[in-house]
Amino acid sequence: MEIKKLKQQVEGIIGTSITESTWDVQVWRESVEASGIAGNGPVRKDGRVVWLWNTKADAVQVLETDVGQVTDAEALLIQLLLSAARDQRSQTFPLKQDDESRSIQLGEWLLERMSRHEVNLSVPAAFPIKSRLKGHMLPFLLSWDHAGQGQTVSFAKLHKLLRSYFGGDIVLVPLKEEWLILLGEELLANLREESEEAAETERDMLGALCQGLYELITNEWVGGIHIAVGNALVEERELTSAALALRQTMTLGRIFNVANKIHLPWELKLEQLVYSIPENERLHFIEETGDHAKVFEDEETLTTLETFFELDCNVSETAKRLYIHRNTLLYRIDKFKQETGLDVRTFHDAVLVKLELLLYKVTKTR
Repeated sequence: MEIKKLKQQVEGIIGTSITESTWDVQVWRESVEASGIAGNGPVRKDGRVVWLWNTKADAVQVLETDVGQVTDAEALLIQLLLSAARDQRSQTFPLKQDDESRSIQLGEWLLERMSRHEVNLSVPAAFPIKSRLKGHMLPFLLSWDHAGQGQTVSFAKLHKLLRSYFGGDIVLVPLKEEWLILLGEELLANLREESEEAAETERDMLGALCQGLYELITNEWVGGIHIAVGNALVEERELTSAALALRQTMTLGRIFNVANKIHLPWELKLEQLVYSIPENERLHFIEETGDHAKVFEDEETLTTLETFFELDCNVSETAKRLYIHRNTLLYRIDKFKQETGLDVRTFHDAVLVKLELLLYKVTKTR
C-alpha cells in the first residue's frame, strides 16, 4: 500500500490532517528510547504524535500530527493499521525478485549519499548485497533518455543482457534514470585475456567494451543511451565517489561532445578543467580574447574546427573526414582567420581557439 493512500486512511480515522516526513534513523531511535515505548511507536515528541511507516538504511519515513488531535486509543489503532500495511507490503516482493530489491536498496542508499556528497562510507553491513561487493570493481554508468518513448527497462532483462555480454556475474544498481554497473576484477582480467589485440592498451579495451555495450543495448531498447566508464578500479567504500565521478564524466560528455554517446574520462581532462572555471573568470577570458560566439554558431565552421582538432590539426586527414577538397578546407581556415585574427594551423592560436570553443559550449548550456 502506498503511503499516500495510508495517509488518507489515517486522516479519515482521526478527522484531521497529518504530515508525511523523513527522520534521521538515529534521531528516531533516540526518540523511541526517550519515550520508553517498545516496538515502532507511536512516539510522542515536541507536542507531536509520530508513527513509523518505513525504515531505510539511515532514515525513516513517518506520519505525524499534533498530540491534541488524537486520543491514546486512536494513536494505537493507527499504529496497528500501519504495522499491518507494512507486513502486507513486505509480502508483495516474491523471492525471485530478491536480487532486484537488494539492488534497489543499495541504489537508494547511494543516491542519498550522493545528494549529500558523503563519500568513503561503507555499505551498511545489514544490506544483503554487501557480500557481493568484494575486492576491486570497475564501474560503468548507463544513462537513458527514454522519456516519451513509452517503454521501461526491466531490471531482469538488462541484468541478463549484461551477464551475457561480460561473460559472468555483475552487480547492477538502479539510480533513477541511470544504472550503475559493477564489474569484478576477476571478470575484467578474463576480458583482458580475450582481447583481440594483445598490444591493445587498457583504455582501448575499455573503450571497445563501452562501444560493444552501446551497440548491444541499442538493439534491444529505443532511446538516447549514454555510457561512461570509471577511470580506475574501486572498492566497496568508494562506490559513492565513483558514482559521482561517473556522473561528472557523463555531464561533461553531454556538454562538450554532444554527438558522442560514449564518454571516457581520460578524453575529457581539458573539458573538466574548463568546466571548473568560475563563470566570472570564463567571461573575463572571453572578453580578453574576443567573443567569437557568432562565428561558432555557424555549423559548418564549428564542424570544421572540431574535426580539425580531433585529427591533430592534420589538413589532409581533416579534408578526407569531411569529404571535401583540401583547398576547400584551407579556404575555410583562412576565412576563420580573417573573421577572428586566429590561425588554427599555428600551435598558439589552435590552443586559444580550442579553449574558446569549450568555453562557448559551457556558456551555451548554462
